[in-house]
Amino acid sequence: MVQLSGLLGILVGASAGGVGIWWGLKKAAKNRGIDERLKVIVAKSHSTSWFITLGASYFLFILYLLGVEFSVPAVLGILLFIQIGGWSLSFFFYNNRY
Repeated sequence: MVQLSGLLGILVGASAGGVGIWWGLKKAAKNRGIDERLKVIVAKSHSTSWFITLGASYFLFILYLLGVEFSVPAVLGILLFIQIGGWSLSFFFYNNRY
């Protein structure tokens, strides 16, 4: 039952994220918010989030070499959280910068 509710949470979360992206792009296009500035911000934030994720993966490897044991789902969850968090924080950073 716990696995079924976890799977349902993943599917509902992905669906809500997809609807949120669609709705946001629709509103941004209506308000002329999709321009060259947004494309530069998105490209820079994607690049920065991958550098953050790379640093986090090195950190997790170092922890593993020091004897800390992780399960595969835990490591994937940590990296996914860091990737999405790094993307969102760098997006807000570059949005304020440019």
